[in-house]
Amino acid sequence: MSEKKGLSRREFLKASGAAAAVAAAPKLYVPPLINRRRQNTVVMRQQPFAWDAINAVLPEFEEATGLTVLLEPGVSSGVDHLTEVTTAYAAGDSPWDVVSDSDESGPVLARAGWLMPLDDVIPQETWDDFPPIMLDALDLWHRYDGATYRIPHEFAIAYFFYRKDIFDERGLQVPTTWEEMLEVGLQLTDRDNGVYATQDSLTRNGLMFVYCAYLACQTNGQIFEFDDGTAMALHLLYNMMHTLKIFPETALNDVYDQQNENYMNDKVMFMRQWPYFQSVAEANTAWYNPDKVAIAVPPAGRPGPGSWWGGWGWTIPTFAPNPDGAKELIKFITSPEIVPRLAEGQSWFNMPRTSILNYFEGKPNPVLEAMGMYAAAGVPRPRPFHARGAEAQTVVDDIASLYLTKQETLLNALKLGKERMADLG
Repeated sequence: MSEKKGLSRREFLKASGAAAAVAAAPKLYVPPLINRRRQNTVVMRQQPFAWDAINAVLPEFEEATGLTVLLEPGVSSGVDHLTEVTTAYAAGDSPWDVVSDSDESGPVLARAGWLMPLDDVIPQETWDDFPPIMLDALDLWHRYDGATYRIPHEFAIAYFFYRKDIFDERGLQVPTTWEEMLEVGLQLTDRDNGVYATQDSLTRNGLMFVYCAYLACQTNGQIFEFDDGTAMALHLLYNMMHTLKIFPETALNDVYDQQNENYMNDKVMFMRQWPYFQSVAEANTAWYNPDKVAIAVPPAGRPGPGSWWGGWGWTIPTFAPNPDGAKELIKFITSPEIVPRLAEGQSWFNMPRTSILNYFEGKPNPVLEAMGMYAAAGVPRPRPFHARGAEAQTVVDDIASLYLTKQETLLNALKLGKERMADLG
């Protein structure tokens, strides 16, 4: 099978409608004087897997400002994140100055008045660096009542990673439809040795929602409506897990770390996963080979291939202990001259920003190549939105879990899901 190398920068910009976003070369970062009477520490909450990339650029910021940045760990689940930060903010306090907030948390926290507006913090040259495909989502996910409260640092679209080495060895083609996926899955599964064709993380802290919504966007299903497309998605998952047994039941208790370990321990042959996995795999030098983490267009449901996109973004809590330092850090770390270096250090930070595409022109970057390939194939779909997002996702988690653990029939589960969504309003 011939490999697609993805699009060139010019082709990707055209595919994503971002050609108008090409801006002049960014200026070097020159910070203003910080009020020295304020504390000289800025605390950033961020997932640990991104720390190495962030630490690589912080010395420049610290030397220029005289500030010290401390990193504190954040969680991977947006629902868990919302629970944790809400506990602090509701008490009128924040241990952090800059926080990486999820799609689940950002809109909720902005509406609660717990985030500072960023319109006077982020310069126009930074916004000019974003393509329309990301700017179009700002009003829904990053703004409230005319003000901007969150700036994206991630273009999170889940990729279809597969073991090209094993596919080639067995003479198998990458599945392009659900039907082909099930057929290939049966050939790749060896339950006696703990090998499954595929898996995802299905714990009820928002991760179940992630995978169910991924499948539903391949049916044009509206996941929060529990419609026919959602029924098709849930039935496919049930079929993989219980009927064909190519998807382990243990995934109901797995988080992403366990999913990734299963893949890198040669127990999973293909999977949906976020782009940060590329860096996780490359860091496992004893195991890594590019053919072990090849990326293909996801198998298509009836409307075609699909994978929704969203992402995390940086915010400043209203109760930040050092708001002046926080503003300088968020301005620095989102600037066009810094984001390419973050993207080089961790694939999670790869975005179709002009500065990043310019930086990687002519350089190998599997995630950006896949991003272009997905754009050309019409894969990206908008993330499902609900004004009470975290609660709505919890409903999906609960209902899908009832069905997948055989506590409810599909028909009853869908009925219950519609009732619970109606209660949310």
